[in-house]
Amino acid sequence: MLVTVLGANGPTGRLLSKQLVYAGHQVRALTRHPDDGGLSGLDITVISGDATREADLRRAFKGAEAVVSVVGTPYSKEPISLYSESARAVTSLMTEQGPRRLVVTSSAVLSSWQDPAMGWVERNVMLRLLGSMGRTLYDDMRRMEEIVSATDLDWTIMRPLGLADMDATTQWAVAEDHIAGKQTARRDLAAAIVDQLGRTDYVRKTAAVATTNQSVSIPVTIWREGIRPKLRRS
Repeated sequence: MLVTVLGANGPTGRLLSKQLVYAGHQVRALTRHPDDGGLSGLDITVISGDATREADLRRAFKGAEAVVSVVGTPYSKEPISLYSESARAVTSLMTEQGPRRLVVTSSAVLSSWQDPAMGWVERNVMLRLLGSMGRTLYDDMRRMEEIVSATDLDWTIMRPLGLADMDATTQWAVAEDHIAGKQTARRDLAAAIVDQLGRTDYVRKTAAVATTNQSVSIPVTIWREGIRPKLRRS
């Protein structure tokens, strides 16, 4: 199918776009940074645009059969609105002109469930630190989920655990609402999203996705995913 990917030039978006091509799909990538080169070398149609702007989305959605959003932004003390603004524009346009299949990426932090196998330090220090650092980001993700789930589109909300880059061979699993595990490799999230485009069992449901056979340092992950991008931006 023809799939439009929002946030396609981010670290997860690049992996997702490539995996979609490898799976035989056509990919139309919407990105604010089309010249970064991260999507070069593959048969991908790259469109310069913003995932919150209706005019850009209209161009990206034309003829598409599915939309996948992996937009992202670093933690910030300031209010964040990227996720909800994009969700509002995307769902409005999809309701008006199609397509109907929508997969968006959120976070397992929004689930109240905690893995009973999680250690004391992880539960009482790392998760609290993550929740404090990412409060404005997760607040906006929650607004995004509310916007998406209120529609009658064929939506799926993907909730990965802490995203991480993993070099060794990984395995992943998906479960409704919550799943045991510590982290989700970016490529596993990408693979799970590609898989969902060919399934209907998680339509209008929240799907937790986790890497099941390995993990990396949680403090290092917080640094790489939340703190370092902000320092680079400043």
